[in-house]
Amino acid sequence: MTQVEMEKMLIDVVCKIQELSGREKVVVTPGTRPVLDMPGFDSLNGVEVTVDIFDRLKLDLNFNNLLVDDGKALTVTQAATRLLSCIPKQ
Repeated sequence: MTQVEMEKMLIDVVCKIQELSGREKVVVTPGTRPVLDMPGFDSLNGVEVTVDIFDRLKLDLNFNNLLVDDGKALTVTQAATRLLSCIPKQ
């Protein structure tokens, strides 16, 4: 999976959770920090994103929020890079 493909998957999942939560739809780009930049999106939603992505990719990793690292909100690009670094190369 490429960086761009991973970013697209993350954007799709983040937007789906935002919509299912009944909150305002916003434009999400690779530079968006969902936990800070999306109305009402919080760390619990980040955990939901993480569970969904791990399930899609059949992963079992040792962190529970892909969108936050060391208390810092990550951009979609940063989260995708973080995730790709954990996936074994094929």
